[in-house]
Amino acid sequence: MAKMKALVMKDVGKLVFEDRPIPQIKNPDDVLLKIKAVGICGSDVKIVEGKHHFKPDTVLGHEFCGEVVEIGSHVDHIKVGDRVAVDNNIRCGFCDFCRMGLTSQCVDIKTSALGVMRDGGYAEYCLVPEKQCFVVPDMIDDVLGTQVETLATVVNGMNQLQMLPYDYALVIGFGPIGYLFAQFCKNIAVKYAVTEIDPYRIEVAKKCGHTVWNPNEVDIPTMISEFTYGRKADIVIEATGNGFEQALKCVTPGGKLLPFGIDSSITAKVVPNEITRWATKIIGLYLGQNTMVPSIRIFRENRIDMDNFFTKAISLDEGINAFEDLGLDMKTLQRIPKKAMKIVMKP
Repeated sequence: MAKMKALVMKDVGKLVFEDRPIPQIKNPDDVLLKIKAVGICGSDVKIVEGKHHFKPDTVLGHEFCGEVVEIGSHVDHIKVGDRVAVDNNIRCGFCDFCRMGLTSQCVDIKTSALGVMRDGGYAEYCLVPEKQCFVVPDMIDDVLGTQVETLATVVNGMNQLQMLPYDYALVIGFGPIGYLFAQFCKNIAVKYAVTEIDPYRIEVAKKCGHTVWNPNEVDIPTMISEFTYGRKADIVIEATGNGFEQALKCVTPGGKLLPFGIDSSITAKVVPNEITRWATKIIGLYLGQNTMVPSIRIFRENRIDMDNFFTKAISLDEGINAFEDLGLDMKTLQRIPKKAMKIVMKP
């Protein structure tokens, strides 16, 4: 059986570069992709350090773009030669959540997510169901195509926030997710700021023209209060997974808080009466939801500035070392200063 190169998650802290069999078409709706590019997501970093669920012995990588090289017998809408972005979260379409329009809560996602629970894009080839494939136009290159699913999650957040042109906004955390939210804030909000502790990403934020504060150096609730003439933020987007308590202190009465970052190791102390008394609207959501096509549209029309988003593109065999650039010491699994915003691999 023909082999391919892949980065495989064996166990916490153990990401291995090895040969694997090229996957074969099994189901009538299968599509075999030759991976053109795959992004390293912040959640991948958390998987490696043990702060996100995964299935052992799985090829990681859920941000990927590929070329269709083979299709199953019942594939009708995707054809060989198409270049596609992939929604890695496979929904069943039959559970109550799916049939009531809340597909992000599908009961199958916890066992079927590509690059988390079944083999994903950190490889030369990947097998995906046809319904997860979205053809991308020529003006979206392979590298940008890796971020269609990423942007789709952010667009889902924006759909729920309903940001208005007179809103004051605050984005806590300026990683790739915070970067995308900040671009929407720049396009929509009357005034906004971002927070970040990592020196590299602080400089990226400045290059983008954002107001940026380091919470290790200043008190963020005080800064946002002064910034908004005593009002605080109408919208607070918590994009780190560990800043919920601080976010609550930054939102104005009647404002909206979106806890978007994911970190299962974090707990927060909350006084429920504070939420009730100040009419704080906490918006919970997960993944993208019918937002892949809108994301393709946004990229196609160049509606957000991605000039400072991608740090570099590397080969697959350099992937393990790239986790160091993204702030994880692969020997100790301790956090270290970052040297990148987004790194993309090209198998």
